[in-house]
Amino acid sequence: MKSQSLVVLTLVMFASFSATIATPAELIAHWTLDDGAGATAADLAGGFDGTLQGNPVWEANGKVDGALVFDGVDDYIQTTLMDRVHTAENFTIAAWFKTNVTAEGQQIMLWIGDVAGNGWGEQQELHIGINHFGFSNKVVGYFGSGTDTDGFSINIVSKEDFTDTSSWHHLALAIKNASGPIVTGKLFLDGQWVEPFVDGFETTEGVPFPTIDSTENPPDRTGWNTALRIGCPGAASRYFNGMIDDVTIWDQALEQDNIQGLMIGGPSTPVKPGGKLITTWVEIKALMYPR
Repeated sequence: MKSQSLVVLTLVMFASFSATIATPAELIAHWTLDDGAGATAADLAGGFDGTLQGNPVWEANGKVDGALVFDGVDDYIQTTLMDRVHTAENFTIAAWFKTNVTAEGQQIMLWIGDVAGNGWGEQQELHIGINHFGFSNKVVGYFGSGTDTDGFSINIVSKEDFTDTSSWHHLALAIKNASGPIVTGKLFLDGQWVEPFVDGFETTEGVPFPTIDSTENPPDRTGWNTALRIGCPGAASRYFNGMIDDVTIWDQALEQDNIQGLMIGGPSTPVKPGGKLITTWVEIKALMYPR
C-alpha cells in the first residue's frame, strides 16, 4: 500500500512539474541493454525492440547495470525504430560507450538511414561514432544526404582529439529544424559541447571538406529504408569495438543542460508520459533515483 501511494504521489508531482514546461521532451526509445541474455534488446519506451546480429556478448557490469560488448567485426543490433525519427523536426540520439580503440578506422555507435549508407558516404543517413575517414582519435556526428563536400550535411568532427579507451563516455547528437530553413546540429561528449572543425580541412586530393554544424540545405530523408542500428551502419561495415549501454532517442533537440541531466538519470526538462505504465515508470524512476 505504501509503495502504491508513493507511485500515485509521484505521478501527481510529475504531472504538475511537466505542466510548467510548454513542450517537455518525449522519450521515443530506450534500450537499457540490461536484458542479460537472449537475442533481443528490449526498448522500454517505445517498444522498438532490437535483434542481436553476429554475437554481441551480454556484460553484467556496464555503465548502468548491464551492457553489450561488440567485437568490431560483425556485431550489431537491428532495431525497428525508423518512422519517429524519419519525420521528426527535432530529435536527439544518445548512448554511453567504452571503446577498445580510437585510432583505427571509423566505428559507428548509432545509425539510421539508407541501407547503402556506410558512414560519410553520399547516402542518406544519421549517425554518431568515433573517427572520420580523414582523421583518427575523434568523435563524430552526421546528418546528411549529399557528398561530403557539398554543404548538404550536418557533418561534425571534434576539433579536440579523443583517445580514451579506459573509461565510459556519453555521446549525443541533437538536431534542430531538420526540414529547415536552417538545420543545426550539436554534438555533446560527456555533457560538453563538442567544438567542430568549422573551417573545414582538405582531403588527400586537396578538396575542401567542410565540417559544419548548420546548413541551409536540409538533408533528404526520403531514402531512409533501414531502421536504427546499434553498433554499425547500413552497409554492415565500420563496426563498433567495445561496449555500448543505455541508448536513448528523444523527440527534441536537447540543450547542454538537458544532456547533462540525462547523464545522471533524466533530462533537466521533464519527459512526457508515453502512455504505457512501463514507459512512465522508467521516466519517473530516472527523476526519483538519479544515477
